[in-house]
Amino acid sequence: MTATPLAAAAIAQLEAEGVDTVIGTVVSPAGLTHAKTVPIRQTNTFADPGLGASPSWHAFVIDQTGIADVVGVVGDQRLRIDISALRIIGDGLAWAPASFFEQDGTPVPACSRGTLSWIEGALRQDGIEAVIGHEIEFVLVDPEGGRLPSAPWTQYGLVGVLEHEAFVRDVHAAATAAGVGIEQFHPEYVANQFEISLSPLPPVAAADQLALTRLIISRAARRYGLRVSLSPAPFAGNVGSGAHQHFSLTTAEGPLFSDGTGVAGMTAAGESAIAGVVRGLPEAQGVLCGSVVSGLRMQPTNWAGVYACWGIENREAAVRFVTGGPGSAYGGNVEVRIVDPSANPYLASAAILGLALDGIRSKAALPPETTLDPAKLSDSERDRAGIVRLPEAQPEAIAALDNSGLLRGILGDSVVDMVVAVRSEEHKRYGDLEAEQLADKFRMAWTL
Repeated sequence: MTATPLAAAAIAQLEAEGVDTVIGTVVSPAGLTHAKTVPIRQTNTFADPGLGASPSWHAFVIDQTGIADVVGVVGDQRLRIDISALRIIGDGLAWAPASFFEQDGTPVPACSRGTLSWIEGALRQDGIEAVIGHEIEFVLVDPEGGRLPSAPWTQYGLVGVLEHEAFVRDVHAAATAAGVGIEQFHPEYVANQFEISLSPLPPVAAADQLALTRLIISRAARRYGLRVSLSPAPFAGNVGSGAHQHFSLTTAEGPLFSDGTGVAGMTAAGESAIAGVVRGLPEAQGVLCGSVVSGLRMQPTNWAGVYACWGIENREAAVRFVTGGPGSAYGGNVEVRIVDPSANPYLASAAILGLALDGIRSKAALPPETTLDPAKLSDSERDRAGIVRLPEAQPEAIAALDNSGLLRGILGDSVVDMVVAVRSEEHKRYGDLEAEQLADKFRMAWTL
């Protein structure tokens, strides 16, 4: 692969707009964001042949010190930015997403952005176009990760907007300037928690947009002496933060989740896509919400979707179906609710779309809709309905992923082995900590 270089005039134009530094970022299997920078005149070199990066970049553990024992000290890869996705983010900075390549220019199998690109291509080969809309939930904390004052707070209340008005306005302005589509930005359930919904885009572009938005909100927070916690459970005992992904699928004949003759307006292929996701969730959980902290959020009656089932507008089902109509600008779509901020968003999207494609190809039958909170059913009622409780214990989720031929077929052995390795290392080091200890230790693990 050879990148098309920026012309000298384009470099000069960036300089004229005040850009002097380019940041390139990648996200690791542990959900950590890593970066390199170059002066603006080195932009084309960053794109091709790229900058050196040790294979250990795939194996870093969330404790800031550990490296999973699956990579050695020998070898080097190239980190290449995608110039076509470059964005100006202000204060002399531009940003672009990066991918991993071998020294000879071939893609690195463990690269998350490359994996999602491959899945996007597989869908397209089957005549299917996908778009994804990401949600970001986060909690504002002080620079050391401590709680902010919470007396003036109402769930989804105006008081949260007014309390952090300057921050909210800064985020909107910076996102608009960088070409990020924010659909809504509002206070969430717990004190100093917010949620941003991003405009849907094709899968790779959508994950890039999410990575850029996290950078934008983190920079804005720092201007006010704050930090952004992207932990699934910043503080023990509350609802935690999700990273829900909405997706829709379209063929030449039209959308799969609207205007059909099936359940809730789905087409037959749309029903099979949802069936594929639901049946694959137990094996994909290690990718979607597999960190040592994730179990603190994955609790029943917590809006986390801990049961593998689907329901129309059911926020306790792992898969929520949003029907098309006047209230849904993008038609019918599917929300996967178990995804949390510790996940690599590129891999999470790849797993979800891969499961949907597997469902379509196998003509999977859609299970009955779950119309209430599954936690209110008895064990026997859930068994009869085929509703599976997703594990709270991290080792179960890791083992299910490790032993999954389905997910290995979707993501590749390199990706699965790396996710299993970093999550196993987390559990080995910290699996015996109590809930409050886990929340405190890793509150800032994913902070930018």
